[in-house]
Amino acid sequence: MKKLKGLFMALILLLIASTQYQLPASAKQTKKVEIPVLLYHVVKPDPDPNNPYQFSLEEFEKHMAYLHENGYRTLTMKQYFNILDKKAAMPKKPILLTFDDNSNDFYPYVYPVLQKYGMKATQFTVSTWVDGSWNMTSNELLTVMENGIDIQNHSVTHPALADLSREQQYTEINEATKFLKDLTGKTTNTFAYPYGSYNADTISVLEELGFKGAFKVGGGISTDQSNRYELPRIMILQEHTLDDFVRMVETGY
Repeated sequence: MKKLKGLFMALILLLIASTQYQLPASAKQTKKVEIPVLLYHVVKPDPDPNNPYQFSLEEFEKHMAYLHENGYRTLTMKQYFNILDKKAAMPKKPILLTFDDNSNDFYPYVYPVLQKYGMKATQFTVSTWVDGSWNMTSNELLTVMENGIDIQNHSVTHPALADLSREQQYTEINEATKFLKDLTGKTTNTFAYPYGSYNADTISVLEELGFKGAFKVGGGISTDQSNRYELPRIMILQEHTLDDFVRMVETGY
């Protein structure tokens, strides 16, 4: 009888201990969500010194080496939204890499560096620029997509959307979605505003078309509190040093 009582008490104590340390599913993601999102444009060995949007390949590799050596984990777009929406746990140092305009430097220069460090990224693609004289080819886009690069929507012709009617904006976004679906077999669900230009009509169109969110230019580090259609990005310009880069990744500015 004493043995049975002892076993019973031990089971009760074990049950109490297990309930004390077991968190409900809703409490698993309690850490404050903060994810820096970087924006690059052209990256090549000989950037035009008069074009601030063109960045040195040598300096870009220093950026990627820094992220790799300091434990940053690059995200797919799906992982990014899952973390923001608290559907997935946040790694210790998450970061989202984005590139705009599907320019022809990406495949020969940027992509090999990303592969070297095992990094994921997103290429925001202007649909009418695919196969253009200074842009990526269809085959290049498909190749990078198969190897960790998300292809997302950056409009049909890269206009300043806030200058267009709602109908024109709808066409710019929806026709790019159709083109990219035909090319990749996947429906884009994230948008980047060309020139950072947008208005209430733009957001209304994106909501109507079922987009999960959209990125502007500037604004610091994204958090779970960020407006999903005004997600901030940290733009990297030619003038930025490695010290600037480190500060911007940490603070958003």
